[in-house]
Formats: sequence, C-alpha cells, structure tokens
Amino acid sequence: MRSDNDIINTILSVAKNNENIRLVCMNGSRVNNKVDYDQYQDFDIAYIVNDLKELTHNLSWINKFGNIIMMQLPDNQDLYENQSVDSFHILMLFDDYKRIDLTLITKKYLSEYLSSDSLLKILLDKDNVVDNNFSPDDSKYWLKEPYQKLFDECINEFYWVSTYVMKGLWRNQLLYAFDHLNICREMLLLMLAWDKGHLLDYKVNFGKNYKYLSNHMSKSEENNLISTYPTLNSSEIKKSLYKMIIFFDDITKSVSDKCDLIYDGKQYLEVKKYIGFDYIN
Repeated sequence: MRSDNDIINTILSVAKNNENIRLVCMNGSRVNNKVDYDQYQDFDIAYIVNDLKELTHNLSWINKFGNIIMMQLPDNQDLYENQSVDSFHILMLFDDYKRIDLTLITKKYLSEYLSSDSLLKILLDKDNVVDNNFSPDDSKYWLKEPYQKLFDECINEFYWVSTYVMKGLWRNQLLYAFDHLNICREMLLLMLAWDKGHLLDYKVNFGKNYKYLSNHMSKSEENNLISTYPTLNSSEIKKSLYKMIIFFDDITKSVSDKCDLIYDGKQYLEVKKYIGFDYIN
C-alpha cells in the first residue's frame, strides 16, 4: 500500500509534468490540525488550470494517479444537476483503498476559490501568485451565532415539518414520515450546535453532518439524540418524534437563555395538540 507521502508525490508529479496545471491546493481534514488523523481521510485536491476543457476532454491522464477501482464524475451525471461550468470534479478510489477527490478549477476563478475556503494549503504554485503567508485555518467553517430571526425560523421549521411526519403516519406512508422526521432532526442538530457553540464563542467547526458535535455532548444528551433514530415502524417513528420534541424544547430554552433570544413555547401548543403530543415517559 502506498504511503501518504507517495500519494502526495504522485499528485505533485502529475501537476509538474502538465503545463496546463498551474497550482495545486489541498483542503479538508488533512490540513486541519484540529482533526485527528486516520486512514480513511480523503486527499481533497484542487488543480488550478489554464484550460479546463483540455483536461476534461480526455481523462486518460488520471490513470497516472494509480489503479482506479471506482470513480465518479459528478459534473457529467444526470442523477444530480451540475451548477458550475468553471470546475470539474473527479472522485477516485484506488486498489490500495486510497482516495483522491480532485477538483479542476479554471485559473480566472483562483481568487474566488482562495477566498471561499480558509482550510486550504498550497502544495505547488508554479507562477508564485499566492501570498507566502497563506496558511490554512478552519474559520470559514465556524458555526454562525444565532440571531432572533434565524432562531425563530429553526423552531418554526421543526414544528411545521413535525406535522408532515404525523400526516405520513396517519396515511400509513412510512417512508414519507421517516424522511420528514430526518428534517426535524436537522433542526434539532442545528439547535444543539448553537447550544454547544455558545460555550466556545462560536469559534468551532462541528464538521460535515455535525460529525464532531457528539464530542461536545454529555452522555445523557447523546442518548437522547440516539433515541430519535427509529426503525421503519409507525409506533417507533411516532415515539421518536415525541422524544425529539421534548429534547428540542429543552435545548431551545437553553439556547434562548444563553443567547438572549426570545422563545415563546406557548405558540406551538396547538401544533402539539394537532399532532397528538402530550407527554411521553
């Protein structure tokens, strides 16, 4: 199996031997010193190029990275709509189970790219266009402190979508109910993030899908969160929703107190009545 240095050297070698590629950047967890290293980390790489079409017209050059056992070209897929014509993504998994997520970006968008992501390290700069003092940090990913309108919208979304969960259960449409329960949980996770972020002055990055959030939760909070994940069963989904409401209300009151935000829980009493929520042991 290739070492991490072997992979980096290959990435740089491909770039050095192609005049079209002018700059090599790495972002993601591998340049975040707050994230513990593990063997599953991808190599998130960006090549800044002069001519995007030249590199995407014929992709045979990517075989230089290694023996690819699976790849994905999101920008060529019909499954998801591509919104950008100035970048191209190549996701590669190799036979030694290393993975490179490569993004090709046209050079004219270099400034925009550099300003969009603070968690970024320059590996190669052929034209010396980047300030030597440029160094990675995760400040672009810090949690934003809630303000009244955003706080209210999170609560409103939680309770509005809770009615769809119950509508799905009343109709015995379990997939529909389950899917909307996940949306409610997204609001719960956001509220939890605000609660924990306050203790860190919101200078914290909880990661994609809140993957680091549980590191800041108590055991009882973690168990409460776990209890909101049901099987695809009507009674389990309903029970999970009701447990979620109890947990959500407690955390919302905590955020309200910590952030000096107004929360009037009484305005949702009729919604709770509508979905049959009273109290659950």
